[in-house]
Amino acid sequence: MVNKTKDSFSKILKEFDPSDKVTSSVLKEILNAYPFFQTASAYYLKSLKVQRKDSFSEILPKTAILTRNRSILRKWIYEKEENKINNKVDKIEKYSFLDWFDVINESESNLDYKIDLIDKFIKNSPKINIKMEYKPDPEILPESKIKDDLITETLAKIYIDQKKYNKAIKAYNILSLKYPKKSSFFADQIEKIKNLKKNNN
Repeated sequence: MVNKTKDSFSKILKEFDPSDKVTSSVLKEILNAYPFFQTASAYYLKSLKVQRKDSFSEILPKTAILTRNRSILRKWIYEKEENKINNKVDKIEKYSFLDWFDVINESESNLDYKIDLIDKFIKNSPKINIKMEYKPDPEILPESKIKDDLITETLAKIYIDQKKYNKAIKAYNILSLKYPKKSSFFADQIEKIKNLKKNNN
């Protein structure tokens, strides 16, 4: 069995035709016998892509996991499509400097239409009516309070850096309740913040 598989896979490597259904069935048999065979998986994936099989999207993530460099796999699978795109880019007409004036003149009528449309819009000058008595819905307003679970020493230090001393003091009070073993440390921090607050005022 191993020699037969080895010979058939060697033949596939030499004469790979992704549109050949026999090749894809041989590759499927090899993958059933050796599910972690990366090269066979890549060739099988390519044949599924070319044959537009539904199982392509199922096999793609499995092959991507087996592949060391996914960018190479992607280039190899989509190379025909990329070549088509490159050919289209090459076929784009190239103009000399003077030829561009002719091209611009041809599209000038379209430009006139667009300018007329803009002028018409400005002339009509539609306005959006805004009610001055707008009251925001209280359910939509975001909560400005931070939950006690989310308060950390880092957040308290950030408040100090931002010179939001009252929030920093509040954060350290919550932390002292949350971590009673460190309450003396937090009390010292609160005193330092109060001194900072006095010095900055």
